[in-house]
Amino acid sequence: MTRIFGSCESLWVTDTYQFSDYSKYMSTLFDPETKKRHREEQFPKDCANAFGLGARPGRGSK
Repeated sequence: MTRIFGSCESLWVTDTYQFSDYSKYMSTLFDPETKKRHREEQFPKDCANAFGLGARPGRGSK
């Protein structure tokens, strides 16, 4: 696989939203406020990490 596609890396993004609007669903598994706070704090970091992964030399189209 590496000879054909090259090397790959993984970026794990966890504790993401299950619903775009938690008020529309009945779910006792998730605390909407905790999810919101995590998204506000962590999502920008995850996006920056994803961008950094794609911006490394040798990545992207040639």
